[in-house]
Amino acid sequence: MRLVADAVQSQHTMKRIIACFLLLFFPSTQSFAWGFKGHRIVADIAHNHLSEAAKQGIVALLGNDDLAAISTWADEIRSQRAESYGWHFVDIPKDSAGFSEARDCYQPDEKRPTSKDDHHNCVVDRIAMFRQVLADKSGSLQDKVEALKFIVHFLGDIHQPMHAVAEARGGNDIHVSEFGSAQCGKYPCNLHYEWDTGLIEHTGRSEQEYAAYLEKLISSKDLQARSGGTPEDWANESLSLAKQAWLSEGGSVDEKYFQANIGVVDERLALAGLRLAALLNDSFGSGAAPPAAVSIH
Repeated sequence: MRLVADAVQSQHTMKRIIACFLLLFFPSTQSFAWGFKGHRIVADIAHNHLSEAAKQGIVALLGNDDLAAISTWADEIRSQRAESYGWHFVDIPKDSAGFSEARDCYQPDEKRPTSKDDHHNCVVDRIAMFRQVLADKSGSLQDKVEALKFIVHFLGDIHQPMHAVAEARGGNDIHVSEFGSAQCGKYPCNLHYEWDTGLIEHTGRSEQEYAAYLEKLISSKDLQARSGGTPEDWANESLSLAKQAWLSEGGSVDEKYFQANIGVVDERLALAGLRLAALLNDSFGSGAAPPAAVSIH
């Protein structure tokens, strides 16, 4: 029995080491959703469901069809692209009924000068806008490549529940304990980080194992039937889930919280991948209806 207990403790310690490593190199902010592994998992699922036309279109842009390799690009260039800060999330008030473009996509901030003129400063609008760029047959190669990279990332972002709620910067300011520890790497644990990385790492699955597990989930729960919708729909889903998973300051992410919410994490990752594939299939000539167009002014 002692050997079993030691093995369990060793496994838990390894999970925390991995999670702390990720936090050190990918610090949790409102603009980092799912973390490195989560974004790659979404891209892996999408790749499994691409049409041949979509694969050919992606290869024409990238030279290969490796979506996982570009899935974190939008985070990596964030410091060079200050205007993109607000594109990763949508600040919907937690007590609201749902998304409002006028309220949630125009939030001028003195600290971010570009936000003063950006009326589409949210992930909902940016997905639709970059989809238009990707599908524009007269667009430049450079614009299309960039649009593809943003889309792959933003489909992950919008399915992370804490990226659709305004309160406490999407949970970044809600300090929590993670399985008994208040410290996650060199930073205090917070609710947003737990949804980005902590819950995923606690499963102990590798990226490949997670993607394979989600493919089984997609089949058993017929998630393909839910692969449609619009960015607004997806944001409202995330808002509703954020409300359910919300913790107060000092709350505990323990085994009970994990068991209650890991199914939500799994489903959001799977749906993000399926919906990304559907969007790309449509953009490159086949698949479901595209997200609703956004009027650019």
